[in-house]
Amino acid sequence: MSHIKRILQNFTTFFMAIVLTALPYMGVALPVLDVKAEECRLNVTMISDTHLETHEPFRQMFLAWGLSGLRHGRTQPDLVLIDGDLTNYGDVSSIQTYYNITQKYSPVPVLTIYGNHDIGHVEDRPHDEVRADLIARANDAMGLQSDSIYYKYEMNGYTFIVLGDEGERWDALTLSDAQMAFLDTSLAEATADGKPAFVCCHWPLEGTHGDAITWPDSGLERDRFDIQSILEKYTNVFYISGHMHAGIKSHAVEEKYGLSSAEVHNGVTYLNLPTFGILNWFGSPCSGSGAQLEVYDDQVIFRPRNYLTGHWFVNSEYSFDLV
Repeated sequence: MSHIKRILQNFTTFFMAIVLTALPYMGVALPVLDVKAEECRLNVTMISDTHLETHEPFRQMFLAWGLSGLRHGRTQPDLVLIDGDLTNYGDVSSIQTYYNITQKYSPVPVLTIYGNHDIGHVEDRPHDEVRADLIARANDAMGLQSDSIYYKYEMNGYTFIVLGDEGERWDALTLSDAQMAFLDTSLAEATADGKPAFVCCHWPLEGTHGDAITWPDSGLERDRFDIQSILEKYTNVFYISGHMHAGIKSHAVEEKYGLSSAEVHNGVTYLNLPTFGILNWFGSPCSGSGAQLEVYDDQVIFRPRNYLTGHWFVNSEYSFDLV
């Protein structure tokens, strides 16, 4: 089903999701990050779907502007997380452009996750060759020594578990048995002391964030890869995704239509990020959107923001108590 057909079939929901999010948001501008550093244990800027192209200047400008603006907050983030579809076609030139921009403009380390456009949309090279190149680039940029598309990253004592595609399908996620075992072992270690753990994957879990309306069949297939049962074995697990190009939505949209950027299922918190580089649907349509993730001793806060305008979506914040 095309995006246009999906919107037309759910036009009332599409239109009202934009209206109910945009109206309370208009005119509310807080241009700086402002958390209490002595209480905030970890502060992460999260964006997704930058969709860079070497010969398309605006998306490059958006990313450079958004990252450079992080320098001007009262409190800088500890980390930037970019959750896949860094480029539109996965070509070597665009991937290099992505790393040039992030290394030049980000004031803090950048955690890079790869999506279907970075691997599956590459037409002139085998997927294994593309993956090998992306693994090497991630290792170099983040100081890792991983030999796979999945890995762990530590920041301020908290663990980020990155999942990646190991298959040959152009638009879907394939996980090996080894990657599933890695997820299980990593979550056991990361949550053993009661801290939250953050699983980062470009694809949302099937059946979350209203995908039946916004983008059917866009998620990680539960019947093929039962990561849900692994996630639910542990406490304080957060699953962070992108891919859906679904805009930030207000609490009013969740109450009326059941669509949300942040939700809890069987004890696991699922956070879905809008596209940063191009327009969104079923929520705020604006480019440049993402969210701050603030971690405290007793809670995690999901605070959506537009990094190009400096606006915060004050009608779309969520707090989750840790157990």
